[in-house]
This record gives sequence, structure tokens and C-alpha cells, in this order.
Amino acid sequence: MRHRTLILVVAALAVAATGCDRKPAEQAKAPPTPPAAPPPPAHATTTLTVADGYRHQAGIDASGYYLSPTNFRVGAYQFSHLAIGAPSDFQTWEKGDRASTFGPILIAFDDTTSPLASNELGGEGHTVSVRVLPDAYSFDAGKLTFRGKDPKLGEVVFVGAFDQAALARARAEGSTQATVLAGDLKVGAAPARKVALTYFVGD
Repeated sequence: MRHRTLILVVAALAVAATGCDRKPAEQAKAPPTPPAAPPPPAHATTTLTVADGYRHQAGIDASGYYLSPTNFRVGAYQFSHLAIGAPSDFQTWEKGDRASTFGPILIAFDDTTSPLASNELGGEGHTVSVRVLPDAYSFDAGKLTFRGKDPKLGEVVFVGAFDQAALARARAEGSTQATVLAGDLKVGAAPARKVALTYFVGD
């Protein structure tokens, strides 16, 4: 009997040892835990889309200068204004006459390293500026999109919407400090930024 008991104890220990040896092997065969997904970038760049071509709504006149009361600057270049021409300027441009340094829509930036002097808006501005003319635009009573390019600034894109009531009042009065055009402006590789533009009819 004692001999039989001893055999059973030895057999039990062997089974236990086999189980202990098997567990690490089974664990080693388990698939590794996949790594956690990387977090999204802290500053995702907004994508602004402007359709190819030139389109405007006939009979709409929003001519004048659209100014930003806040400082929008990319490197040495500071946003000066967005200008919209008269209805005839759109017609001329879309017929193919694009020899002028002015377009029916343009976005201007001042070189802040240049000297100051009196400007066309009746104030003081830098003597060197960059006018970005359109490669594509869409313009109607509610929305304005613009895409152009400059060797120094890269691609310039604006997508915005008019406050039509505020614009009508501003045009009747000649100017306003209220926002009449708001949207997103992207310059080169810099992230798009929100802009709120006031109005000045010009000379």
C-alpha cells in the first residue's frame, strides 16, 4: 500500500510539473497586443476647397475694400485687404482680358519690412505690397471663394460668407466697423485662420 501511495504522489507531481511547463509555452504563443493608435495631430490643417474657373452672379455689386481689424500676419507679410471690383471688372476678367494688375477680386498683403507712407485707403501703409490675383473664384450674394498664388506667399485661399444686411448698410454709409464678410483664410503652408472683415467703399 505504501508503495502504491508513493507511485500516486510521484505521478501527481509529474502532472503538475507538466502543467507548469505548458503554461509559459501557451502564453508565448499568444498574439502580441497591438500598439495603441497614435494621437491626432494637435493642429490639424483646415482644407479649403475652391472650384476651378471663374463664376459670379450677374447684377451683384459688392465693390469696395474688406479689412481685418485684427493682425493677420504670415512671416513678414501682413494681410492688408480683400478688394472686390465693380460688375464690369468681373465681365472683363471672365472674357479673358487679364492684363491689369487688378482683378475683380484680389487679396493684398503688406511687406512689414518696407517703409511706411500714405496709402490708397486714406491711411498710412507700407510701400511694398503683394497683390494676389485669382486663379479661381466664385462670387454671389451669399458666398465668396477665392484661390490665387504668389511666389513669395504660396497659395492663398479664402472661403467666406457675406452678412448681406450689414453689407447693404455699410455700402449706403460708405464704411462700417461691423463684420460684413467672415470666413477662413489660408496662406501657404500656414494653418487656415478665421477672419472677420469690415468694409470701406474707397474713393
